[in-house]
Amino acid sequence: MKKIIILLISLFIWLSCVTSISLNNKTKLHDEKAEQKQALKERIQKIILVQNRIIDSLIQAKDPRLKKGKDGNYIRPNRVTPNGKPLYFTTYHGRSHRKAVKADVVGTAGLKGYNLDGNGIHIGIWDGGHIFTVHDEFTTSSNNFEPSVNIEISDASKANIWSSHPTSVASIVVAKGLFHQESYEMTGIAPGLEKIYSYDWENDVFEIFEQLQINANSDFIISNHSYGYPLIDEENEPIPSEYIGDYSDWSALLDEIAYTYPTYLHVLAAGNDGLVSYPNQQVPGLDQLTGSTSAKNVLTVGSFSMDDNGVKKGVTDFSSAGPTNDFRIKPEVCGPGENLGVAFWSVNNPESKDLYQSSSGTSFASPAIAAGVALLQQLHKRIFNKYMNGAAIKALICHTADDVTEWNGLDMKGPDVKTGYGSVNLEKAATIIEKDKMETLTIHNFELDQGETETIYFQTTNDVGLLTATLSWYDPPALFYATNALVNDLDLRITQKNKTYLPWALPTNVQQPVAILGDNTRDNLEKVVVSEALGGRYKITISHKGTLRRYNKDGEYENSKQKGTLIVTGPGIFSKSEEELDQFSLVNNFLVAPIPTSDNFTVSALNNKINFKNLKIFNIYGKEIFIVEKNNFSLVSTNVDISVLANGTYILGIETELGYIFKRIIISN
Repeated sequence: MKKIIILLISLFIWLSCVTSISLNNKTKLHDEKAEQKQALKERIQKIILVQNRIIDSLIQAKDPRLKKGKDGNYIRPNRVTPNGKPLYFTTYHGRSHRKAVKADVVGTAGLKGYNLDGNGIHIGIWDGGHIFTVHDEFTTSSNNFEPSVNIEISDASKANIWSSHPTSVASIVVAKGLFHQESYEMTGIAPGLEKIYSYDWENDVFEIFEQLQINANSDFIISNHSYGYPLIDEENEPIPSEYIGDYSDWSALLDEIAYTYPTYLHVLAAGNDGLVSYPNQQVPGLDQLTGSTSAKNVLTVGSFSMDDNGVKKGVTDFSSAGPTNDFRIKPEVCGPGENLGVAFWSVNNPESKDLYQSSSGTSFASPAIAAGVALLQQLHKRIFNKYMNGAAIKALICHTADDVTEWNGLDMKGPDVKTGYGSVNLEKAATIIEKDKMETLTIHNFELDQGETETIYFQTTNDVGLLTATLSWYDPPALFYATNALVNDLDLRITQKNKTYLPWALPTNVQQPVAILGDNTRDNLEKVVVSEALGGRYKITISHKGTLRRYNKDGEYENSKQKGTLIVTGPGIFSKSEEELDQFSLVNNFLVAPIPTSDNFTVSALNNKINFKNLKIFNIYGKEIFIVEKNNFSLVSTNVDISVLANGTYILGIETELGYIFKRIIISN
């Protein structure tokens, strides 16, 4: 008895020590995170302070490069280049944008039952002025001034600065669709959005940081920015070269904000300079991105054209093209931006609450995608009670995008610098989120340590379809104007025996519009597709080059781990171990997955020469309670809907030409 007491006392002392160490480690990590956030705040404030001092000196000196307003006073520039040139933002100026991104399918009236409207999500819209909140499209009815969406004018000192552009941008997101015309669909992508913060663009970066840190707003996960610098300003002068495609100080700040707050996604319009050329442009029609569109941890959105039904998508000529100066694939995706119906506000008729117009521009492609992200985050929160990380939602958007394959007669198959990975498809993306509920490796979050490799195995169950993997991670900020902005270079590969499938990447020796297959050393998003006929087993690996690093509170790099997300889809089963796949294969060459299941499962012959016919389900007492009947032995794969069955354990009988094969299945909702 004494020995037992001594043993229990020893165990208690050991557990107490472990608990103390664990708490100390958590406290240390919390303190480090707090220090990093404080350091980020100080970096933002320092850059803004320096910029404001330069701007004040330009105004005091009455610099002739400054713009003047109608009242004759100088207009403060939005940024200043390193050599002191003032820069001013300009807005990027829409048929059915809902149909174009399949928002009509996943929305409240959609046939798939998703019923998504953006409820619970907070979005920030920064723009030149504020949303006209009492427009009919934002109110509960044309006679009621109470907004149906809570639109908060967040910089209240400028609350009376209404503007048409942010009003039109907001209508793409949340318009009720009160006004209908044969040629235009006015309903917003996410009309049930919980809240919009309307900001003037003057202090955008710090105001984003305020929402995330000072307000600690966990539902603020997306912001839209439909403005930027034109390639040629109003004086017909080109923007300084360091603001075209370069990785600027503002790009680095946006990357650090996202790296520090990983659920946040910054969505930007690519710009409308697709038909503009400028001195020293290497390739006409390329390298047109300016300002922060070249940041890594953001989603840059171009525009696609479409017919009146939202299909037959093509390239919009006015949409600005990449690549960045370090040869990253930008923009990442494209949205509807040509000839869209939008609400607007007129300075000439400021009291009118029912004005509409047709507009074009990446200004409207960007909020369409930002609102689409809100719908997907709503679905993920509903299923998993948490939001996806920004890198994960970015991977999902690119993984499911529909390739735009032609531009001015050029073959653009695969990602390109005009439309990125393609036009956003919310239906495909929502399907993957639902699939991840049953097949947990579909959206796989991981963390790599130094020298580690993350591995997933895939067993083919059908030779029809593609095996596709997309990797994304929020990369630490790089040094300003770095020739290669990538800090942690992760590598995605799919292998089968001696064959390796590589991701898309842009060549780094010459600017060209279309990516090729190769080792991508520039992007923090990689996508690999096995488009050949599938068969057998594949290995998907994520590794890294060099040393993994992060930005610490002192603004210096130190060794670290790297988090990321992998999206995988294909006609088969994914597993973390080959042993698990071997167990599936042992069941007489048949795969039944997923098990446990909730409402359906798939039966697949791993050997396509083995066909089957009837499927029967028995209870544990041997009584037949369910049957799927076929006329002949022709099936190699089929999906079985068992939503009518109660939770429990059952026996599945698979009828082959040699008799029945039996397997236990578990139904668990």
